[in-house]
Amino acid sequence: MKILKTIAALLICFSSFRQGKTFYNIIKPNGDTTLWFKYITKRANKLSLPLLDNTLESEHVRIWTNTQVIDIWQDNTGSLFGKLTTWTDEHVDRNEEPTNRTFIKSKPITFDAVRLLRKLLTLSNVLVLPTEDSIKGWQQGFDGITYIIEHSTKDTYSFKSYWTPKAQGSLKEAMLVQAFVDSAFSIVNAQTFWQEFSKQIPFESYYNGGPEIAIRILTEKEQKKYKKERKKYRQQQLGKSRSAKYKLK
Repeated sequence: MKILKTIAALLICFSSFRQGKTFYNIIKPNGDTTLWFKYITKRANKLSLPLLDNTLESEHVRIWTNTQVIDIWQDNTGSLFGKLTTWTDEHVDRNEEPTNRTFIKSKPITFDAVRLLRKLLTLSNVLVLPTEDSIKGWQQGFDGITYIIEHSTKDTYSFKSYWTPKAQGSLKEAMLVQAFVDSAFSIVNAQTFWQEFSKQIPFESYYNGGPEIAIRILTEKEQKKYKKERKKYRQQQLGKSRSAKYKLK
């Protein structure tokens, strides 16, 4: 029993002080890692974005919607950078095996836009706002959209989620979050980038933000072409998997 208590204590310390950082809002009161943190970690890996709980940059802020993410950061020399990333996952019919493909595009954010975003962060005070679980009156639901804000410095890492601010009525914290997100993505022209991105999506059907699915209107010949391409992709992935297993032997 004493050994188990020691292990539990070590795990709690590890959760709170990885890489010498103090962590906020990634562990629930019962000791479980939040589902949103697990999802965002998986999604960041899929998008080839650095995990902010491990970064040693001077400061890094990441703002998530369900199809786009803004990164702005300051490196250890004081230089400022920014990037907007947009993605969508392929959807296939139930009678097909999933491809697990994600189409991704990103573009740098201009220096002027990065400066505006940093000013917005300061004026809005969104970085000192509690996460939704700590805001009295913040309701939860199944539909809608959850915004995620990550903030990392050399010493701290915070992770905050906010489910559908527009569904929270006149809750002042919700109005602040919604105004902040709308302003941030407007500054980087995210809607225009999404429109350009959507014209290049190489899938017959795909997730158009949340559970919504966009389906292209195609001829029978075009449908067969897409289906053939998906089959070819699965075979290629299967071949790579077998090759990797062979190398491990």
